[in-house]
Amino acid sequence: MAKEIYPCLLLFNDLHVGKENIPEFVANWNEALCICERLGITEIALGGDLFLSRAAQTLDILLAVHDVLLATAKKGIRVTIANGNHDKVAPESERGYCHIFDQHRNVVVANDYVSLPIGDGQHALLHLIPYFPEDGSFTEKLQTVKTQALDSTKLNFLYLHEGINGALSQPSEKELPANLFEGFDKVFVAHYHNRCVIPETNVEYIGSSRQHNFGEDEMKGYTVLYNDGSTEFIQNKINLRYKVIDVDADQVDIHLTDLLDEMKADGHYRTKVRVHTTSVRASSIPKEKLLHAGASKVEIITEETEAADVSASSLFEKFDTHKIRETYEEFCREKEIAEVELGLSYLSKIDSVCGN
Repeated sequence: MAKEIYPCLLLFNDLHVGKENIPEFVANWNEALCICERLGITEIALGGDLFLSRAAQTLDILLAVHDVLLATAKKGIRVTIANGNHDKVAPESERGYCHIFDQHRNVVVANDYVSLPIGDGQHALLHLIPYFPEDGSFTEKLQTVKTQALDSTKLNFLYLHEGINGALSQPSEKELPANLFEGFDKVFVAHYHNRCVIPETNVEYIGSSRQHNFGEDEMKGYTVLYNDGSTEFIQNKINLRYKVIDVDADQVDIHLTDLLDEMKADGHYRTKVRVHTTSVRASSIPKEKLLHAGASKVEIITEETEAADVSASSLFEKFDTHKIRETYEEFCREKEIAEVELGLSYLSKIDSVCGN
């Protein structure tokens, strides 16, 4: 008789609830609950960055999380949470903001790691490790899982919140080497928001649970684990999507405005149109028409603009505290980042001139 295959665990991460996005967070979480109910899933694993601000959480934010966890308990769904880097004040601490909720009867918050059975646990396990600095104690925590929690008779999956070399086009020296995770059958990773598989490895970034700005792609949502170790990606459909449309000046026509009008009517999109043209033609681009048709933002990109951008960030320019803050705020505006206070709080500590 063939083994019954059924969904067991829902994975999602990088919800980044903050004071400006509580309704979006609640919709995101409720969609996850609807998926669990539809598929008969009674276990959620949250892979970090439940919160946005590392500095502090307002009462509204804490109550929003409190309420969704209560709603989850009423549906008979358990939640296992691993703190992400945004969920901690001190990166090396085992405890973070998520520990505030570890007394909810349906919630477990990982200190160093937690191992969950996938389904009845006969075939596979999921090991969760919270965020610890890549250049700090993370490798020690990983070694603890390898020596204490792996079961050689089963599939061993890992779910973590770290930067791993090979996921981004521009690697960082701080990132972990992918070969560190040999011995696991599959590694699911949060932290970077776009989905990708690191080539020639078993490491997969499963993407954030929803888009947060124009700099992210639309493939956001939830990962379902089945009892046989197979997986399924379910795309987020409830939250607002951010879409960038790049066109040449000759393509600013009725077809573009019709597309913008359709997306506006859909109600699920914020759209940025980038028109590539020359400085001579730039003034003739009908920005107001595009905005009226439904574009949230229109940018005119010329060769001269690109050259000016390069010049503005010249290596020979001296940046004082004011200039750094100004540049950071402009970056946040371009990327549609709503929460800028945390970055500014760190920048306010800079009192010297950079670029000497």
